[in-house]
Amino acid sequence: MVPRFLPLAVLALSAAALGQSTPQEALLPKAQRGPLIMDRGPGRQEVHFPRDEELVYVVSVDLGILGEPSVGRVTMSSLVRPYVPDGSLEVRFDEERTLEQALVSARARGEYQVYTLDETIRTAFQPLSWPRLQHESIQRGTENRHRELKLGLRDAQGSASYRSDAHCKGCKDEAHFVDPTFFWNKRAHCDGCKGAAHRMWREPVSKQVPEGSVDMVTAVMLARTVIAQGKSGTSFTLVDRDELWEVEVARGKLVNRKVDAGQFEAVEVLLTTRPPEGTVGRDDDFRGLFGLHGSISIFMHPTSGVPVEISGRIPAGPLELDVMIELESYRGTPASFAPIAK
Repeated sequence: MVPRFLPLAVLALSAAALGQSTPQEALLPKAQRGPLIMDRGPGRQEVHFPRDEELVYVVSVDLGILGEPSVGRVTMSSLVRPYVPDGSLEVRFDEERTLEQALVSARARGEYQVYTLDETIRTAFQPLSWPRLQHESIQRGTENRHRELKLGLRDAQGSASYRSDAHCKGCKDEAHFVDPTFFWNKRAHCDGCKGAAHRMWREPVSKQVPEGSVDMVTAVMLARTVIAQGKSGTSFTLVDRDELWEVEVARGKLVNRKVDAGQFEAVEVLLTTRPPEGTVGRDDDFRGLFGLHGSISIFMHPTSGVPVEISGRIPAGPLELDVMIELESYRGTPASFAPIAK
């Protein structure tokens, strides 16, 4: 019997589409269960979410003859847990199956010269029609900003809703007013400061998007799934902030990559990105996680899809740095993921 408070949007989804564990599988330790599967619809590449995984990367910048000093770390994690709409009661699809959600995050922390960064990018995959994917980016440090993106089906149409914060120019909060430089001037609102407490949400912007569109974090998991399944590639629509990108992922050459975590076989992942047809008046420079752009190189383990090495350019205030992101440690990865035996 289904509890009354189960949302109608949830009832519209089948248990198979949710990628739920079987009753027997639910009794196994997390490490032995299969991934949570996101079904994006007929003819579209599914997405696998690991149940309890943590990947730690060291980030270094290329300073030419000065070397490649470490400037920070990125921690990527994926966790599957029961979906609880009201935060207190466990909701069951029926007497044997439990609704589940995936929580995937990437946190980058580091500093270079006078610039500091602490940014968390995370996505929740939920057993709902709307929002099915809930994505947010929170940056603290020298610069502060907060962005939120929701994706899913509304009125049987693919939909996206995006909002971001901005400096609260003109607000009436006295705490945001500053004393004048000269005594004959009045106290006035701060002008474009970078304080996190002085930012406020803008109105959200909604638009129709192709069904099955994904956010930046889910796109990484989608590419991982393609590589782990041994496929040659796939294509999909990516929504980044309020912009759409058509992305093609192709399987490249097999190489060996030596990183802090060991030496691994890796497949070069080839990315081709372009704006949708008919799009005009926009910057066509694609940016990945944490603003990574330029010539982005990604190497993933060929049978598990675990990212081993990523490189590109990244903004750091007024500067742009060539960065290398290399796997340092890992936990909860698929059993097939292991260094090359010496």
